[in-house]
Amino acid sequence: MSNIKVLKFGGSSVKNIGRIEHVADIIASYKPHPVVVVVSAMGDTTDHLLSLAKQCTKNPDQRELDLLLSTGEQVSIVLLSLILKKKGLTAKSLTGQQAGICTTDDHGSARILGINSELIKNELFENDVVVVAGFQGVTDGGQITTLGRGGSDTTAVALAAALNANECDIYTDVDGVFTADPNVIKEAVPLKEIAYAQCVTLAKNGAQVIHPRAVELGEQYDIVVRVRNTFNPSDRGTEIKGENEVERQKQFCGVAVDSKHGFISISKSEESSNLLREITECISDCGINIENIRKSNSIDNGAKCATIQICFQYNDEDRVVDAISALSKKDEEVRVSAELDLCKVTLVGCDEQGNAPASVKLIGCLESNGIEVKSVHTGALAISCLIQKSDAQRAARLIHEEFKLANEFDSTTSDELCLIA
Repeated sequence: MSNIKVLKFGGSSVKNIGRIEHVADIIASYKPHPVVVVVSAMGDTTDHLLSLAKQCTKNPDQRELDLLLSTGEQVSIVLLSLILKKKGLTAKSLTGQQAGICTTDDHGSARILGINSELIKNELFENDVVVVAGFQGVTDGGQITTLGRGGSDTTAVALAAALNANECDIYTDVDGVFTADPNVIKEAVPLKEIAYAQCVTLAKNGAQVIHPRAVELGEQYDIVVRVRNTFNPSDRGTEIKGENEVERQKQFCGVAVDSKHGFISISKSEESSNLLREITECISDCGINIENIRKSNSIDNGAKCATIQICFQYNDEDRVVDAISALSKKDEEVRVSAELDLCKVTLVGCDEQGNAPASVKLIGCLESNGIEVKSVHTGALAISCLIQKSDAQRAARLIHEEFKLANEFDSTTSDELCLIA
């Protein structure tokens, strides 16, 4: 079977019955191609289910939580299938398990091990559309798992790979991948195209339009991933694909904000030679993503003292508090302090002369406008600064203006957009 079209619709696209009707019309426009559609849960359903679980217990069991959260997508696939049938299309809904999506047993953050594509292909012989629940799968042992936030994007691209499709359309509520969050920075413009690596970097640093794992899968299987607007379906959106120039062109493509970052500082007598290992184990066990560690030695009242500073990213503030509490209780000599009200603002891309001059320019831009830069990390494709969370949006706006990102990619002035090195 060839020419299979794989589409994905996010929670905002299927928020209510009226929007699902609209989604069904978009799907119908893909005829006569066979279509596989991946859908998320309706609107804020996942957040609501998670809230219910936390009303029962502060730390819900992950296996039970996966079983609960997976029900959100099951509602969406059934409603969409019913509406497609009403519109004269033959359709069938499948859970992740019924679609043959096999995953690891990491509840809450499972990864896809393989997909039995024959199950879906067999359904396509009898149906115009197969509607698959995103965000979920099943282990070899039959346990329901979820793929983590944004997992429906990953489901869609993985299905495209398994079905040998060369494209995957991700429908959301914006016109594509923008140079910044268009809800915050009105001058932000959509990119016509962007290379996989740059899009992954944007996504990993806070741009929420697509999940980075989905983009990585697209690159791995050479699938063009297209981000499109459900409410502006005539627009082609942003194409995420490989670079085809012999020598990559160098420029910056966007700015992203990740609002949940912090520092933990831990001090103890230097005699504790295992302090670094003990701390990293404790932090990791609490599900905190460590980004940078710095160790220093000092003299405190004549005694040698070791201090470890950890820069980290987190999703659940309760887990951070639990980690700090666990460290404090573990050893009376350990002194722990934390700063959680931080965010990371990242400029993605690179400069012809390297990112060092651009780092100086970025820091100068922020500090000249009264924004304190607490730390800077420069990589091949990004420059990231840690700042106070209260300065986040102003910092992003200043960087967007300073590096003239809207001018670089204004589609009204150029039909050709360069991919970023």
